[in-house]
Amino acid sequence: FWGLLTEYQRLLSRVLGAMGGRAVELAGDSVAAGFATAKEAALAAAAAQRAVAAHEWPHGVSAAISVGVHSGEAGIGWLGPAILRCTELCDAAESGQVFLSQATASLLEDENLGELVIRDVGEPDMRRIRGAVRAFELVLPSTGETTA
Repeated sequence: FWGLLTEYQRLLSRVLGAMGGRAVELAGDSVAAGFATAKEAALAAAAAQRAVAAHEWPHGVSAAISVGVHSGEAGIGWLGPAILRCTELCDAAESGQVFLSQATASLLEDENLGELVIRDVGEPDMRRIRGAVRAFELVLPSTGETTA
């Protein structure tokens, strides 16, 4: 288990760093990074999804991640409203999904994201925390549409 976790952390740290991520933080299976723009963050989220899906994991294991992207102030030491919103979005997303906050989706409205598409998924329930969160899904063409 620990070897798999270490490999996962290394992979995501490398991908997010290469995509412009700053101050990449690792804690168990959670990874956080700051980006200068919403577009950088969205493209990094897509790259992370693709990297995890394409990686040859040991023992024939397959892996998929849920990603939450929010635009706002990170706070001190990553403890702040932005990281909390990312956590809520991750909790609502299923494996293989990238959920964006309304703030991030608005910032991406006029951006060219290539083949990536943003779709409104409403207010899906979170899996581990009581409540729902307003979310938009960043749909990757290689994975097709997923259900929320």
